[in-house]
Amino acid sequence: MKIGREDFEALIKGEKNITPYLELDPVLGSYSAFGVKTASNPNYMIKAVYEMYEAHLNRKLAVKAMRKLYRSVGAGSLGLYNLLKKFGMDLKPAEFLMLVFKLQHQQGWGAPFELVEASEKKIILRTAHTFESEVMKDWKMSVCGIHMGWIEGVLMAVTGKSWYCLETKCFANGDGCCEFVADQVEPSWKYKAQAIVNGDSAITEFIDHKPLEGTIKLIDDPVVIMPRFVFTSMMNSLKKTMGEMPAGGVNYRAYMDMGKENVEHYKKMGITNPNTLANMAFTFYSQMGWFKIIKMEWDEATKTKTLTLEHTVESEAFGNTGKNVCYCTAGLLAGIVEGAFGIKVQGREIACRSKGNDHCVFTITNKKE
Repeated sequence: MKIGREDFEALIKGEKNITPYLELDPVLGSYSAFGVKTASNPNYMIKAVYEMYEAHLNRKLAVKAMRKLYRSVGAGSLGLYNLLKKFGMDLKPAEFLMLVFKLQHQQGWGAPFELVEASEKKIILRTAHTFESEVMKDWKMSVCGIHMGWIEGVLMAVTGKSWYCLETKCFANGDGCCEFVADQVEPSWKYKAQAIVNGDSAITEFIDHKPLEGTIKLIDDPVVIMPRFVFTSMMNSLKKTMGEMPAGGVNYRAYMDMGKENVEHYKKMGITNPNTLANMAFTFYSQMGWFKIIKMEWDEATKTKTLTLEHTVESEAFGNTGKNVCYCTAGLLAGIVEGAFGIKVQGREIACRSKGNDHCVFTITNKKE
């Protein structure tokens, strides 16, 4: 069906709805809106995708993953925006966003949207409920990752600038509506770093994995996946050459330098707060599978930082040896602290799972001159 400017104007004014522009052919199994092939999104499919992400992340990060996925969907609206411009319709970003949601929500994506506030750098939208807030209401939390990503993608596509959307109220969380606040923001790793440290984001958002090309990038830098047996192979090779203690010392020093270089990389992103630098590095290594942080403690009197970790890469690789084995992790933790705070420190493992302890425990203390 051919559609023109007058049709879109009537839709915006509420004089028409989307029904006349929907075509369903059950024999061919096709469904079109405005002549564009589309498909329904059954409740069970949306729920399954949310739960798939939850199984690998957690509920909060599952919502973030859906947000990232639908940001790309929102960016696809640029084609419609350009079509409207050809018709001579120069809609403001908020007006276009409202049209997009009117078209989608008339196809069953929730209640109509209300434009609460609109300026060049802030847009606030509200609806009684979204599609996903009804589907995922048993989670009893803010769940509208689909719409947050959608809003960001649409606004980024039509303005060419970065936007960040926050759901301030959610029907699934027991609120009387779903409310979204979108702000135009400058891309900054300071914000992203803090979100990662707070557990509001995951490094999976920043991994670009192209397995068939043999490349993986994390924050635009090439990385590799390294199996744990590399640690046993490396340590055993060094032990044969120079003995166990000297080999441990070499590994400690090498990974201390790596920790410091890692912090310097974050500094180049514009992150300057020492605590953020250290916590970001700890969080990144934890999320990359090196260890799980159980707790971090600080003793002001002795100027000692104590980190309790689970499944360090070495203790998992070596298994039960009856002795401490985490030289690499000790050096890495020390290097991170030294690089972040600009002080000389000494890292020491005081308990190890390979020795039979429940966790691997490390102390980081100021090094005596």
